[in-house]
Amino acid sequence: MIWAFHRTGAMSVTLLITFATLIGLVGFAVSLGVYVHSSPLVKRGVRTSARCVAVGQVAAGSMLLLEYTPPGGPARQYTVGPYVFPPVQVGGRLDVVYDPKRPQEVSLPERLPKSTRGLVVAMAVFGALLLFGVVRFVLAVTG
Repeated sequence: MIWAFHRTGAMSVTLLITFATLIGLVGFAVSLGVYVHSSPLVKRGVRTSARCVAVGQVAAGSMLLLEYTPPGGPARQYTVGPYVFPPVQVGGRLDVVYDPKRPQEVSLPERLPKSTRGLVVAMAVFGALLLFGVVRFVLAVTG
């Protein structure tokens, strides 16, 4: 009877470590992806006005096709949405932030973090959780 409890407890710990490792992996990957996309826009992004050139419908709402022109470059388009209540119609204007070194990297200002410090902290926390799970797994396999 004690062995059965011990075995169940060991499985619970293994399951918990596996779950923590998966959370660490997913959290780290998402934080890293947001950081890679947001960091250049937060650091050197240029705010400009974009004109809505089309409104399309998808199952979740309306998608807006915005067009902006970086100085000295061709016009660029950016799709944003879905919106239940679009903030503009065709011909209306919205502000966007783009990276002057890579004008195809663009976002709405309200979708950018105020700084990337929180993302770095999140990557550190999730990375530590992931590292803990990997180390525990390696120790369990080798020892």
